[in-house]
Amino acid sequence: MRRLLAVLALMLPAMALAAAPPAPALPDTPAGHFVTVFLNAYNSADPVELERYRKLYNRTAPPQTWIDLHAMSGRMTPARVESRGPNQISVLLSAEIGDGFWQEQVSIDPADPLKVVDASFGPADRPPEFAVPRVPHAELDRMMAQKLAQDVAADRFAGTIMVMRHGKLIYQSASGLSDRATKLPVGMDTRFRIGSANKMFTAIGILQLVEQGRISLDAPAGAYLKDYPNADFAKAVTIRALLSYTGGAGDIFTPEYDAKRREVRTLADYVKLFGNRAPDTSAEGKTAYANYGFVLLGRIIEVVSGEDYYSYVRAHIFAPAQMKDSDSLPEEVAVPNRSRGYTKGKDGKLVDNSDTLPYRGSAAGGGYTTAADLIRFGEALRSGKLLSKAMLTMATSPQRPDGWYGFGFWIGGLGPAHNWGHGGGAPGMNAAFRVYPDLDAVVVALANLDPLAADNEADYYSNRMALGE
Repeated sequence: MRRLLAVLALMLPAMALAAAPPAPALPDTPAGHFVTVFLNAYNSADPVELERYRKLYNRTAPPQTWIDLHAMSGRMTPARVESRGPNQISVLLSAEIGDGFWQEQVSIDPADPLKVVDASFGPADRPPEFAVPRVPHAELDRMMAQKLAQDVAADRFAGTIMVMRHGKLIYQSASGLSDRATKLPVGMDTRFRIGSANKMFTAIGILQLVEQGRISLDAPAGAYLKDYPNADFAKAVTIRALLSYTGGAGDIFTPEYDAKRREVRTLADYVKLFGNRAPDTSAEGKTAYANYGFVLLGRIIEVVSGEDYYSYVRAHIFAPAQMKDSDSLPEEVAVPNRSRGYTKGKDGKLVDNSDTLPYRGSAAGGGYTTAADLIRFGEALRSGKLLSKAMLTMATSPQRPDGWYGFGFWIGGLGPAHNWGHGGGAPGMNAAFRVYPDLDAVVVALANLDPLAADNEADYYSNRMALGE
């Protein structure tokens, strides 16, 4: 699930949804057959069918990955099909639950209809023709309350939501349980683990040092990590590439990490574990979501600043932004109001996520915060307290050919829905932080459940927020 969402409700009232065009047919081609087989397996949520699909096309994701996502998305239906000949296809998929759209793209070997040359699957922007009606603030509050009641009852959401617009708090809610064993309810002061959303803090730390002239975006990592184990990596991969996932740094959630999950305690420990690994220079690997790259950026912050990574973030990001409830203290430390996370077990029931957690959050993610702190973070960013306006514009503008990522910030949305920010997802945690410049709004949703718990709520509110209010 980490790899799929990284990166990663009951049916909504009919009056809240726009009428959708009829689902287009998938073509009778090798590429069309791939998508058909995948969707049939995915929509069944049947491990046997998903395993049959996996083996037929030699895919790597285990059935449970798709079952977990299906629990939060429901069925997926083709909304738009772009066929590029018999062996290439791009399909926009609409999720049954929530407002989500997903993109499936595949290329099939012309010589073998069961051999996948390249395939990708991930979130997509909602096209204008599928826009939902935007409604006045008071009506949206009523709709949101109804949706949250449904989602909490169905174990699809437990968490907080907060919305700031034109400098004023216009919406907040706390729903569900923070600790299911003690029946402790979620409050607005509940702290939630936010997964990869911590990458924003790491990126800001690097960019602050760039503005001070202490780091160059085009310098190789080895310019700062003088004793980096893999010399080729140290020479070839630049700071710019690490910030934009274009360096092939790779992941940290590997069998090697799993074997030493509780022993890896510092950023230097991650370098010891993965530092001998060469960069992935394949077309797919070079631009893949790379958690390890942000660990290295955190380590570079330590070396250049002379401060421990966590101390640097507290002093130079959390303090100026007045984020008093944010940190990454070890899991063994009793942190007031830190929620327990809950993930779906193989039987579909919620279980405590403690066995999946690292020793502590890292520069790649896993720290904790509150909705109010992230609202303050958004305001501090936009007011220039953390970065200059020019640097923030660069960080939140596309830095890759596919356009979805800047320097530590996700970029998405079309027209007035254009936004930047970051999300985070892992077992028992999900976060959505989004800034909508054209709407002058900051939307935050946090949950102690699997993705897409927070994402679905953020989508619902953001897609219906009135343009003129």
